[in-house]
Amino acid sequence: MDKQHLRKWYEQKRNELSPGDVDSLSIAIVRQFSLLSLSGIKYLHLFYPMVGKHEFNSLLLVKKIREQYPGISLVLPKSDLKKYTLRHILWLEETPLSMNAWGITEPEQGEEISPGLIDMVIIPLLAFDREGNRLGYGKGFYDRFLSECKPGIIKAGVSFFPPEESIEAEDHDIPLDLCITPDKIWSFGKH
Repeated sequence: MDKQHLRKWYEQKRNELSPGDVDSLSIAIVRQFSLLSLSGIKYLHLFYPMVGKHEFNSLLLVKKIREQYPGISLVLPKSDLKKYTLRHILWLEETPLSMNAWGITEPEQGEEISPGLIDMVIIPLLAFDREGNRLGYGKGFYDRFLSECKPGIIKAGVSFFPPEESIEAEDHDIPLDLCITPDKIWSFGKH
């Protein structure tokens, strides 16, 4: 199946999930995340779940990190919708957030963090395969961002569904190091 059809297929699969399904699958992913070692992680980049997209509820993970790992600083992206690029803002509890034109909740302002300082990034995706290739929303925001990061950054996807056998990768696509699903942490390559 080509990327366009695969994207539609997974958007439909996610849309069929009830709010209760999304909550229970998100809780299971946070449980799996607890099995990861976060030693050496100073800056953790994650995303705010989009309303109506049935995404992983990363706010559950935010709560856990803030309670159990106070030494980890959270970073949230701010999108440039014309250039398809991201800026990275330190996400404090008091950071003002608002929704952009695409329905993405992001910081209004705050301290900008260089991509080179980020140790781990939680990447939104629609699907992934057994080699760590991922299928996003198709605009390339995260490939551009990841190309600016330091070598060794941990690139972690989150998915409600198990992997596809194979997703066609293009030269600019940057694969995951791991993907966290409700029942397993899939590792690719170095991790």
